Amino acid sequence: MSRFLARRLMQAVISVLGVTALIFFLQRLAGDPVLLLVSEGASQQAIDALRANLGFDRPVLVQFTDYMSDLARFDFGRSVVQQVPVVDIIGSRLPYTIWLAGVALLLALGVGAPLGVFMAMRRDHPLSRLGMGFVLAGQSLPTFWSGVLLILLFAVTLGWLPASGARETQSVILPAICLSLLSMATFARVTRTAVLDELSKPYIRAARAKGLSMGQVVRRHALRNSAIPVISIAALEIANLLSGAVIVETVFAWPGLGQLTIQSIAARDFPIVQAIVLLGAFVSIFLNLAADLLYSAVDPRIRLEGGK
Repeated sequence: MSRFLARRLMQAVISVLGVTALIFFLQRLAGDPVLLLVSEGASQQAIDALRANLGFDRPVLVQFTDYMSDLARFDFGRSVVQQVPVVDIIGSRLPYTIWLAGVALLLALGVGAPLGVFMAMRRDHPLSRLGMGFVLAGQSLPTFWSGVLLILLFAVTLGWLPASGARETQSVILPAICLSLLSMATFARVTRTAVLDELSKPYIRAARAKGLSMGQVVRRHALRNSAIPVISIAALEIANLLSGAVIVETVFAWPGLGQLTIQSIAARDFPIVQAIVLLGAFVSIFLNLAADLLYSAVDPRIRLEGGK
């Protein structure tokens, strides 16, 4: 276990360094943020003074070295536009994204996994065919389009739910449904495939021959043995929920990190974008590590020490 964790920690450090360098240099290709901060018709002297004040007059490699030095002290800098510490800005938006992603994950798992088990147990049932149609639609519809449809139906036509913002508790319902649709369909498809694979194995037929019902066989044996692919996809889907929040938060005017990312990219607010991307990298790495650790808990045959 210790060798496995040490190896994964080393991989995580390399991944974070690579992501940090990539996003830092790619943003510099987007243009000079100073030109968006000065007033129209500002003199070249005023532009140069502001550029020097923000530190953008130095060579890019010097800026990167200073940025990495600040990161080593957990200093993410200050917003170029708002002149407020990046940590404070992200801290004010992060709870909204966690709330939205958490509700979406509960919906995706709570509906998708049971639907997948049902479709595996009742392959010829009409509801199972209807479920496969839902899976196809959920994986085909673009997130922004499903968001627009939800707003038109439940907010504009029926007037049941608010169309945007986060002023009320029920405001999270529409964006959470929109964000969860793709993950819900993915969980249903993967769960169905995994359970069907287990149900075709000899030990399941032996259990059925002993008199166990299909429900007992699934509960006692098939569910746990089919959990590995579901755990694998869960780690990816949580990361996908966070990335999908960029689109959903923009459509529903949800004040989370996704909306902040779009606003910061448009304003070329480099420190905020860099911090959000780093946060996403850390979350993805942690989720993949947690999934690897869960493998050995669910299936004792998997030994992390051996790297398998």
